[in-house]
Amino acid sequence: MSTGTIDVNPPAPGCGPAATVFFDGACPLCRKEIAHYRRLPGADRLSWIDISEAEAALQPYGLSRDAAMARLHVLDAAGNWQTGAWGFAELWSHLPAYSWLAAILRRTRILPLLDRGYAYFARRRLLRRCENGFCAKPGGTGVAGPTETVSTSKPSGAKRQPQNPGEKSCA
Repeated sequence: MSTGTIDVNPPAPGCGPAATVFFDGACPLCRKEIAHYRRLPGADRLSWIDISEAEAALQPYGLSRDAAMARLHVLDAAGNWQTGAWGFAELWSHLPAYSWLAAILRRTRILPLLDRGYAYFARRRLLRRCENGFCAKPGGTGVAGPTETVSTSKPSGAKRQPQNPGEKSCA
């Protein structure tokens, strides 16, 4: 796994990434899970942005650090934001080892329920990190306390549009 902001193995020339995944590389659980995904076939077609190292890389996307830290964000090839459980489904749809799971989740319409569970986990993850002193305030100054909240607003112009069945990203 690279330590830079964007994956060192970009997609094929003339073809943008199938999706861009924004993840918290400072979170041990998140880092371990993303490392697993990045080792899988298909991961080289995705761009990976570690938001803990690359706050400036968020600006072109209209994504604030607070929003990015609050939930998984995936920008699909069509330019639509997929967040939380929908973000995982988008990510998994590009990894052959998980694409079957993404298809089942989308077909059964269980994603809203899973997203509620993910939202609960994500809030607890942030609170726990803040209580342990690892939750830096935007701008890198100071440490957010347990009473401070993190905005969960969507990026500017963001909309969540699940991928249509059978739709293919640039492969």
